[in-house]
Amino acid sequence: MSILEVFLFSLGIYIYLTIILRFFGKKEFSQLNVFDFVVFLIIAEIMINTLGDSDFTFIHGIVATMTLILLDRCVSIITMKSKRLRDIFEGKPTYIIFKGKLDQKKMKEQRYTVNDLTHHLRVNDIDSISKVEFALLETNGSLSVICKDQCVVELPDALICDGVVDYDNLKLLNRDTNWLLAQLKKQGIDKIEDVFCCIPEKGKLFVIKK
Repeated sequence: MSILEVFLFSLGIYIYLTIILRFFGKKEFSQLNVFDFVVFLIIAEIMINTLGDSDFTFIHGIVATMTLILLDRCVSIITMKSKRLRDIFEGKPTYIIFKGKLDQKKMKEQRYTVNDLTHHLRVNDIDSISKVEFALLETNGSLSVICKDQCVVELPDALICDGVVDYDNLKLLNRDTNWLLAQLKKQGIDKIEDVFCCIPEKGKLFVIKK
């Protein structure tokens, strides 16, 4: 290939990959789940391999990458409907600090050191672990921090999401479904399926109906 052909081919790949990124939605790269990230890396590798390969042309690359894009979109739709599959594909956040208590066992499981923790706290302008009520290691590796003086929730996550109960979060609060139903009835809600979002604030449930 001539220099001009390489330039035009590279320009075409750049434009095509830029367009493909729109299919990933408006997430930042740091917010892409593992599946999205793997798909993006494969797409980039496929398009690079089309450069100067007569057996695997640009058109072949488009077909291959569009197949991956459609697969990624299908997985996204399925995981939106199923929390169990969403946890498998995207993982779940891990509480490094829960209600002010540092969980050393979870830190070892995640291979997350005290230096990692203090670094992320400094990034959030927090100078001491003692000031933290909740610290969650997100699935993308970032640390979300809620300080004690700013915390208004009993748990910084939903108990109900789109009519589906998160039993893991209920267990963290040492509650059961009967307690949840009783709390919802106090707000005039008889069915869990009627709840779009339910977050446990201190002393009450913050509920958004469908």
